[in-house]
Amino acid sequence: MLRLEDEALLTGKGRYVADRRPDGMLTMALLRSPLAHGTIRLLDVDAARTMPGVRLVLTAEDMKAAGIGPLKVAGEVPNRDGSPMVVRHRPVLAEGAVRYAGEPVAAVIAETEDQALDALEAIVLDLDELPVIVDLEQAAESGAPKVWPELPDNRSLDWEIGNRAETERLFAEAAHVVELTVRHPRIVIAPVETRGALGEYDPASGRYTLTTPSQGVVAIRASMADCLGVGTDKVRVVTEDVGGSFAVKIWPYPEQVLALVAAKATGRPVQWISSRTEGMVSDAMGRGRVDRAALALDKDYKFLAFRIDALGDMGAYINHVAATIVTKGAVRVFGHCYKIPGLYYRVQGLFTNTVPTDAYRGASKPETVSTTERLIDYAADSLGIDRIELRRRNLVTPADLPYKTAMGETYDGGDFPAVLDRILKAADVEGFPARRADSEARGLRRGLGLTLHLHATGGSVAERSEVIAQPDGTVIVRSGTQDSGQGHRTALAMVAAETLEIQVERIRVEQGDSDFLAKGGGTGGSNLMPIAANTVHRTAEQLIRQARAVAGQMLEAAVQDIEYGLGEFRIAGTDRKLSLGEVAAGWEALPEGARDTEMGTGCAVQLDFEGLHTTFPNGAYAVEVEIDPDTGKVDVRRWTGIDDLGRVINEATAQGQLHGGIGQSVGEALLEAAHYDPATGQLLSGSFMDYTVPRADDVPALDLGWAPTASPNSLIGAKGVGEVSSIGGPGPVMNAVMDALKPYGIKHIDIPMTAGKVWQSINKR
Repeated sequence: MLRLEDEALLTGKGRYVADRRPDGMLTMALLRSPLAHGTIRLLDVDAARTMPGVRLVLTAEDMKAAGIGPLKVAGEVPNRDGSPMVVRHRPVLAEGAVRYAGEPVAAVIAETEDQALDALEAIVLDLDELPVIVDLEQAAESGAPKVWPELPDNRSLDWEIGNRAETERLFAEAAHVVELTVRHPRIVIAPVETRGALGEYDPASGRYTLTTPSQGVVAIRASMADCLGVGTDKVRVVTEDVGGSFAVKIWPYPEQVLALVAAKATGRPVQWISSRTEGMVSDAMGRGRVDRAALALDKDYKFLAFRIDALGDMGAYINHVAATIVTKGAVRVFGHCYKIPGLYYRVQGLFTNTVPTDAYRGASKPETVSTTERLIDYAADSLGIDRIELRRRNLVTPADLPYKTAMGETYDGGDFPAVLDRILKAADVEGFPARRADSEARGLRRGLGLTLHLHATGGSVAERSEVIAQPDGTVIVRSGTQDSGQGHRTALAMVAAETLEIQVERIRVEQGDSDFLAKGGGTGGSNLMPIAANTVHRTAEQLIRQARAVAGQMLEAAVQDIEYGLGEFRIAGTDRKLSLGEVAAGWEALPEGARDTEMGTGCAVQLDFEGLHTTFPNGAYAVEVEIDPDTGKVDVRRWTGIDDLGRVINEATAQGQLHGGIGQSVGEALLEAAHYDPATGQLLSGSFMDYTVPRADDVPALDLGWAPTASPNSLIGAKGVGEVSSIGGPGPVMNAVMDALKPYGIKHIDIPMTAGKVWQSINKR
């Protein structure tokens, strides 16, 4: 068995939000701001309201009249001086001014999409254009245009963490100090399935139903209820199949609120499906950070201290948990595999006239790890020491575990030196000079990048699981997580089947309905294995304990005499037994008065997550690239990986996650960046004609292996995988390119290392 999801998805039986077309459904289209910054002088929708097929037009005034609130920030952080950060909640429709190109201004709901789009053309929007600021570093400068006129410096937050005084002392005493600025541009996330929403309203119950692709229905339900001004019991959120997310679909969006408001106002279902270009200007983007990094070393090239003074691009508003991503998310892997006594991170989050940012696969850890590994190579080249040796003498060793960093993280397990030894052998580093010579004979430059990586899993711990034994012998497993293509149903079914000692085919995993579970943290932080799967395991164990008491009642035996194994309860030393299904049927038939406290809730158990939730999957990647100096084109020729994921529950899904993250890493390092016109704030890379995502031929055949170590924080031994390769992937590509360019005396190139950028660097020497 590979994946339980495969048959449906490969035969076209998947069910996505665009497939839902209930009777009487209306279509919604959005008028989006054509300017990046301007005051709204006039918004006239009267003509649009009379257009054929139009049933409703919504503006900010309508939102106010209906009592609809903004999308509020879920995670705030204090400034380093203790003052609160500056929060600007995101309105459902622009109020008084627009602050990025693509900001929704009005919504048209009509019988057909064409009618809705025609009506958009009839809306009169008059804007007084204001100066724009889209460049992160320029936004920090004195005199830069202001996104919010009341803020003198465009600054939302100024946050710090680490042992600053100790770090400063170690830098002052260091024999060597190396500094480098590493820029991580904005990334358009662009999953295969665009965002969408289907709103429905039942006037009899006063209940809203939102069908939308998400990574967790419970959090979306809470946000919708807050905006609508109703209790969470009046909102149901449903997520069926999801065609990729990578965090972009975690967040609540204006379109979801509008679909629900419109459904209530019209008395009919209302659907909105984003176009690709619409998604590019309205989806939350990832990354957007500038790291001014420095590394201090002693005379023996031991790391003493590491610091980053960063700028983070927040966009025009603070998105859901964006403030925690650029702060707390960034530092969970600070220093990652290396012993560094002094660690300090400061970040200033700045407003710009751009679509808001938030988490993207890895949630600020890829930036931190890539900056660290790029700086280590840069230091090795600057100081004349072998880059592999520099890493080796600074690695955290098994003898150092549990190792507590200056950021407060405690590494629970791993063998980083062994991973390094494994990758050197697997990648045939000794044979690299011969491969380089072969490339040079063909007029090409070949480079090798070798880096280590570390992930700190997490996400929300507000997780709940339910396991229900059915009389027919099947078992329902419910989880507050959400599959968006990873294969969650397979992994959770395997964990439940193993715990219950039954065939995996008897497990039915249900996700994606807020009516299933009142609590659920959703998917994020690679939390399926360390949080959700461990909770399913504990819940299944509790089911066995409770069902044992039920079996004892049915078999007229003491609980302590009941054994469980292979899906059956048996009186020890006898052949008297009952299957799990028979016990479930017996529980349903058992009178209330016969149910004692040992039975609890019988054959249906809900448990919340308990325990330590962080594990530290880690590994190393070796990447070889070839560069054509005549064109600057970079080709990734070899990719070798060794990963410590703890116990791998399903190798096919784990491999798939690693492959996907590596593909995205290649895109991030070589191809992808969102470009805005600095004068107008218009997105210049607003389609796949202008924004380059990696294709299959941009990624080589991957040679990946396992080096598992145990984690005391995981009941089932699995550490998680979802974001591992996206965290560790960009760094080796960056370093491989720079290694290939050493003969030209080039010290650093900012990502993406496009052909044009590489060619220009070669020809500027």
